[in-house]
Amino acid sequence: MTSPFYNYTLATFIRGLNTLHYILKKGEDHAKEHNIDLDELHNARIAEDMQPLAFQVVTATNNVGKALARASFTDPPPQYSPDETYEGLYTRIERYIVELKAVDARMCASREGQTFTAPIGMDTFEYTLEEYSVRFSIPNFYFHLVTAYAILRSKGVEIGKLDYLNQFTA
Repeated sequence: MTSPFYNYTLATFIRGLNTLHYILKKGEDHAKEHNIDLDELHNARIAEDMQPLAFQVVTATNNVGKALARASFTDPPPQYSPDETYEGLYTRIERYIVELKAVDARMCASREGQTFTAPIGMDTFEYTLEEYSVRFSIPNFYFHLVTAYAILRSKGVEIGKLDYLNQFTA
């Protein structure tokens, strides 16, 4: 038995995390080619009042962790702080891909239609797993994925729309 959450949300997260890994690698290659310290990319921002690249990766992966907890009706794990190194971002992404691939489709299907409450910002909302996925989790994930892409682009990394979309269209 499968479920929309399992088939679409988890697959979207896997594709998005693969995209994130890919664009980070392109950033690393760019840094090596142009003799740029990886810490510069790790801490890069588009604007001074925005969070850096590392935060975008951490928040995207934390979002995945929260969605997995919601699917199992458990409390989300503690939100991990930014990784200290650029290389640590790869490890984080890979860990969440492994977790996503280990999810039991039957467990997700058994939870669909049931409601839970989730704090978002200063408010608390009641959702079903499907609603949480469509109204919060996937949009939030995309926001941080695209922001990571934009930060890398702003630093001269040669990535384009197809680099972003490739995993999603595969």
